[in-house]
Amino acid sequence: MKAFERIFLYSVLAVLVFYVFLVDSNVESKVAIQEKIYARRIVIVNDAGQEVVKLFTDENDSGGISFYNKAGTSVVNIGASQYDGGVMEINNKSGTFVVGIGASQYDGGIMKIYNKSGNPVASMGVYKGGNGLIAVHNKFGTSVAGIEADEDGNGRIDICYKSGNPVTSMGAIESGGLMLIYNKDGTSVASMAAWEYGGIMSIKNKDSTSVASMAAWENGNGGIIVFNKSGKAIGRLP
Repeated sequence: MKAFERIFLYSVLAVLVFYVFLVDSNVESKVAIQEKIYARRIVIVNDAGQEVVKLFTDENDSGGISFYNKAGTSVVNIGASQYDGGVMEINNKSGTFVVGIGASQYDGGIMKIYNKSGNPVASMGVYKGGNGLIAVHNKFGTSVAGIEADEDGNGRIDICYKSGNPVTSMGAIESGGLMLIYNKDGTSVASMAAWEYGGIMSIKNKDSTSVASMAAWENGNGGIIVFNKSGKAIGRLP
């Protein structure tokens, strides 16, 4: 190679090096980093080639992300709910849905817990009117207890038999407290409450007909009224 050719070649190389490393130091970063990526689906794999993360659009044209463990089982799903709010579903290592967190139809938060059989065992959230509710279920998914704020903003507790029929309800009413008692079939058999003159109690037969009542009256005295099975008063004290 002639001296002139060497000088020319070295000059060109020097210019290229100067441009790449000094003039435009961001060339590499500009090539490697994209401000936006447009795709309907992106899949990320681990070193073994196993799919572990998926970004996608669902059947409702909303976005979603799914995470998988190394066995290929879906363990977390994040996306938009049927009410167009956010939702997160968590599965155990076997892929069974065990926790759900999201925005409810009333535009508040809601959480549900499931056992390993996939049955709901507890839930809490915002319901109609913006009030809160906590529900407890047995292992079969039947609701057996609930705590809530009613439509008037008062507190209420409901206890149910294992079949789901209510057996006790307690709450606040305008005049004070209220308790309702039911048999295992869900038939109302007794009630106690505060009213304007004091306390009042009613006892009912299996047909839910009132057969006895006790109350404090307007004059401050107590009284008892007895009814026959048809609900007709047959005696009272005093």
